[in-house]
Amino acid sequence: MTEIVNFPNERAIIVKEACDWLARMDANELSKEERIELNKWIGQSEIHRNELERLANIWDSVEAAKLDHISIDKTETTPITEETIEKPRTPNRKKYRIALSVAASLLILASFGLLTHFNNLAHFKSTNGKYVTAIGEQQTILLSDGSELKLNTDTLVEVNYYDGMRNIHLYKGEAHFDVAHDPEKPFTVKAQKGDVRALGTVFSVRVKDNRVNVIVEEGKVRIRANENFNQIEENILAIPEDILPVEQKNIVVVANAGRNVVFGEQEIESIVQEEKEVIERKFSWRQGMLAFDDEPLSDVIDEVSRYTSHKIIIADPDIRSLRVGGYYPIGKIQVIFDALELNLDLHVRQVDEKTYYISHNGT
Repeated sequence: MTEIVNFPNERAIIVKEACDWLARMDANELSKEERIELNKWIGQSEIHRNELERLANIWDSVEAAKLDHISIDKTETTPITEETIEKPRTPNRKKYRIALSVAASLLILASFGLLTHFNNLAHFKSTNGKYVTAIGEQQTILLSDGSELKLNTDTLVEVNYYDGMRNIHLYKGEAHFDVAHDPEKPFTVKAQKGDVRALGTVFSVRVKDNRVNVIVEEGKVRIRANENFNQIEENILAIPEDILPVEQKNIVVVANAGRNVVFGEQEIESIVQEEKEVIERKFSWRQGMLAFDDEPLSDVIDEVSRYTSHKIIIADPDIRSLRVGGYYPIGKIQVIFDALELNLDLHVRQVDEKTYYISHNGT
């Protein structure tokens, strides 16, 4: 069985060729050239000889199929003649044997087809399961269909591929998807009460509190705030977003490249067209960096806090709106603190093993 599973196409060809040889020997006496050709065919491997012998035993009887006289010496083979196989005992034996040859070939080929189907299905499901990253950790997963899934810090996803469907459930955190194109197998990411569906697309999904943030880098996706919403159009990905039916726009939207979409528990809350540079900064975590461009200190600290188990507190409310820019390595918290102290005249004080306070220098 292992041999059949591993080499289904090759084995099926050998079986069919063995059936053809037996049918030819029944139909007519083999010529000298055909006998030489048959011996060469048998001499290719033990599998060739065994299949010919096995099929002869099935169609005749053990006594009638006397293939023990066949020589497989590759240097000097003994030709196979009609005398090596007992002649048919009934006038209809020839047609019966040929019919069995065809039937056996079709049955075996059908079996190999089923094995191939189940093998393909098993491979399709082979990357199913849950994947998790700890705080500060990132992980890249190559899925069975060739899609790439990259998990950011503190993320939990579940992959569930089954026949005809590719489903991902993002329970928490952030994931970036580079989806292999396969229009016959929809790719859907469930997050909170909504979902995101794509064909061949690159996008990210982030769950934060009760909201989901979707950023489309390439292609387009359909976004639903509520997965139970029965959309009017089945092929909604083909609908330009500017002519989407009005009654659907607060629940479902088709987002093109550059769109930054946020939805809550029941409806889509915002759709923003981002510049390419902004998208690149938001995705800089894939290169192990955090990128900011004139952003409030409070937002910067919120983002930095995602990658550390330490608690960072802005002690002075007046500095929360200070603008911060630059690139900072993920996981290098002291480097970030040093930059804040140097560039913004701030003071970072560690009050215990897990807590830091940020204030004006000298306070």
